[in-house]
Amino acid sequence: LALYREVKTTEDMRAMLAGDLFFLMLAGLGRTDMNNDFLYERCREVQASPDGHLDLWAREHYKSTIITVGQTIRDILNDPEITVGIFSHARPIAKAFLRQIKREFEGNALLQELFPHIKPPQQGEKRTWSEDEGIIVRRKSNPKEATIEAWGLVDGQPIGKHFGILLYDDVVTPESVNTPEMISKTTDAWRVSLNLGAHGGKRRMIGTRYHAADTYSVILEQGSVVPRIYPATNDGTFEGDPVFLTRESLNEKRRDMGPFVFA
Repeated sequence: LALYREVKTTEDMRAMLAGDLFFLMLAGLGRTDMNNDFLYERCREVQASPDGHLDLWAREHYKSTIITVGQTIRDILNDPEITVGIFSHARPIAKAFLRQIKREFEGNALLQELFPHIKPPQQGEKRTWSEDEGIIVRRKSNPKEATIEAWGLVDGQPIGKHFGILLYDDVVTPESVNTPEMISKTTDAWRVSLNLGAHGGKRRMIGTRYHAADTYSVILEQGSVVPRIYPATNDGTFEGDPVFLTRESLNEKRRDMGPFVFA
């Protein structure tokens, strides 16, 4: 953090926000709650290799905050021409991620000053800026895809879109693993959605396991992604040392959730 405190000029601030994911989260997005060694290491890891992974981290360990929100914002700060399709099991889940990014672009004066292309449309500007149709930052190209769009994986996939980044967050839910048919439906929907990627595009997946034979198990078995797994303790057992949450918090969660849901 001593290095970060030396950032004083506008040019340095712009370079650090666009170039350092951890700095962007703390200084750019105001997430001082992330000043933690575990989250610092995850930011470094995601920044070094954001694509091609299935990130399975314990709940409440900031995987969506860092990857779906933080890294996506960082990508757009660096390249206003990119297109990102966010897919969740149901569209309202994906829209919530888009809404968070949209609010950041609308209300973050620092980012607007240093990266004016993220500003919402001004009077007379004809750019899409909504949760339903996506948001478009100021860009030179004019693809049919918005800068960010939010879609449901199982119901309501778009047709004819081709995103530079396919970002899957929470495509597996407790409801999607109730029956083998639901699991198969989710897996098939994911496979169909791959046609929505651009040639040479990238994929990112973030999620939580709810069943041993869920869609994530299929994706892992066929080698479609590289797993990046971080349980809540250093050895994956309840008795292990917590990596982020306190021991008291884990004890309380296990007591209230019961051992099955907690696991």
